[in-house]
Amino acid sequence: MNMEDVHIVKELDKFSSVTHAIRAQGLHFSYKILICEVQEANRRISKQLGLSLASKVFCLKKIRIVEGKPRSIETTYVDYRKVPGIEKHDFTDQSFYDKIKELYGLESTKSEEEIFIVEANEEEKEILELQEDDNEVLLIKGKAYTDNDVSPLEYFELIAIPSFYRFRSVMPYE
Repeated sequence: MNMEDVHIVKELDKFSSVTHAIRAQGLHFSYKILICEVQEANRRISKQLGLSLASKVFCLKKIRIVEGKPRSIETTYVDYRKVPGIEKHDFTDQSFYDKIKELYGLESTKSEEEIFIVEANEEEKEILELQEDDNEVLLIKGKAYTDNDVSPLEYFELIAIPSFYRFRSVMPYE
């Protein structure tokens, strides 16, 4: 398969798991876990999750490898009170959303996302195996909610090779 053809379509008008989109296309994927631990929320994370500074949060940072190539670096933060003990579980072969639904009955039903093109830092260039002249990456950051949550279930940041995502929306004329 040509690496330029390896992409997923992200529907802008509905919430869906990246893992489910990859599976639907029959692509082979795996994760490399970089961080899976409980941390103290810094100012930025506490603000995003509506928590007090230094509250306990679960942090999961992973590399998503699709068809043998690193495609994205994904970091998620969750209020640890909602997912106690989650750091003991293995995330190498299962969607984060599937795991929290299975373990805690939590299901994301909506998200708020912002999409940017930004300059990659050196770590991102190395992890994503970018060429010397490839300086731009896609940054998607946002919050996901359950039906019952006023505060976000999670805050996430996703850094990806821009060609890996194609965005689509269907909007009626008014």
